[in-house]
Amino acid sequence: MQFAERAQKRTLAKSALCPANNLGETVHSRTTQRFIIYYTTEGVHAATTVFIDSLAKYLEDAYDLHKNVLGMKGIYGTTQTQHYNQRPPLGFYPVEVIDTGLLRGEEGEDATFGLTIIPNKNSPKLTQIAIENDFLSGADCSGNPSTEPFRRYDGLNYSAANNWHLALKATVYHELYHSFQIPYLNSHDLSSHKFWLEASATGVEEISAPEVNDYIGYLFNSRIFNNPGKSMESLSSSEWYAYSVLYLFLYHELGELFDSAIWSYFSKYPKENFPMQLARLADSLSRNPEELFHKYASRIFFSGSRARFSEQLFSEDMQNWPSWRIKTTTVPSVFPVGAIDFIRTANGEEPNTEGAMISLLNYGDSTVWVLSRLLEEEFTPPPPPPKKFIAYNNPWNPKNPLRFGPLPENSKGVEIRSANGILLKRLEGKPGEELIWQPENLPKSGILFYRPFPYGEGNKLIVAH
Repeated sequence: MQFAERAQKRTLAKSALCPANNLGETVHSRTTQRFIIYYTTEGVHAATTVFIDSLAKYLEDAYDLHKNVLGMKGIYGTTQTQHYNQRPPLGFYPVEVIDTGLLRGEEGEDATFGLTIIPNKNSPKLTQIAIENDFLSGADCSGNPSTEPFRRYDGLNYSAANNWHLALKATVYHELYHSFQIPYLNSHDLSSHKFWLEASATGVEEISAPEVNDYIGYLFNSRIFNNPGKSMESLSSSEWYAYSVLYLFLYHELGELFDSAIWSYFSKYPKENFPMQLARLADSLSRNPEELFHKYASRIFFSGSRARFSEQLFSEDMQNWPSWRIKTTTVPSVFPVGAIDFIRTANGEEPNTEGAMISLLNYGDSTVWVLSRLLEEEFTPPPPPPKKFIAYNNPWNPKNPLRFGPLPENSKGVEIRSANGILLKRLEGKPGEELIWQPENLPKSGILFYRPFPYGEGNKLIVAH
């Protein structure tokens, strides 16, 4: 795919080109278990029946993978679609099939495979997908058809009769993954997320549609293999997609649920960047974050022609990737965060740099220093949140003991009172302790209140025999 154009197009926000009266095709719909597909069979946006049938299958398969295998939470469809102005029935996620270069209300890049759209900026979690109808470019508002094929990085024609399903499958898995990512985001500020939004969605393309191999074009078009040592936090938009290789490593190393955990961390800590989210995940799995990232650097070095020197490849495609450039220049005195590098030094001397984890790697008849650094400072696990003071079980059957705890700071125990404020029991204890009440005279069904004394707030306790 021509990913640079697609990446640019995903940042919607330009003026309308085609007037609304040029978009008067008859709109058809096709429903699946979870989706409603809007399309037309005429004009520049026309789609074939077999295309819609394939799209319907890929959508359901992608949903099952993203939610039930990868562990992502869910998707929320918009109430009115961007192009055909349709109102989806409740419970169906909308997908429009169009010539993406002529999307209503937007100035299109005319080589865009798919889009994940937020039609209403006041409802940023409600989205839809737009899918390219024929993988051809060149159509215009006057009705002139598209004629120029979309092509893979190696020249494969995606509009050909035996190839369009490859482009469609990879596009569906990529765009629907964006639909799953967006509900984790708490604001329009994507500065902490943009890099991983595209890197992870592109990685998902490969694990879900490995026969397509479209992502490899990013690896050759970006400069990351030829210019190691650059922080992942300072990548250009054309380089985000190439970091799908990090997704593939983490998927292989940590398992299929790793990215849903990272997006959960983005939801909880929206201002923290990807390296910190990865560090949190590594720590939760009892892995040292810097050692995990250094393992990535050591493994990914064996790409391209060097793949034959390793028996620990994490992707079957690594021999088809570019080879990393080995530098002979002096490394920075302070190594950047979120970066990896490969250095050959005179006389095998260790590189003189601060902040990097460094190891020596042998391959063939050569040696190379591997440098990596994930974080600015050593990762310190956050303290666990304090446990909430509660009574359990609530509702409570008084034939069973009632437990309270843990007692909060500065408390001396628990008071239990009736609904009209009469003190029934006072249990003494120390902060952090759990207390147990087994009353001799069982209270009747109803409402009691409990609080830590002397300063705690009252809480309701339901008594149910």
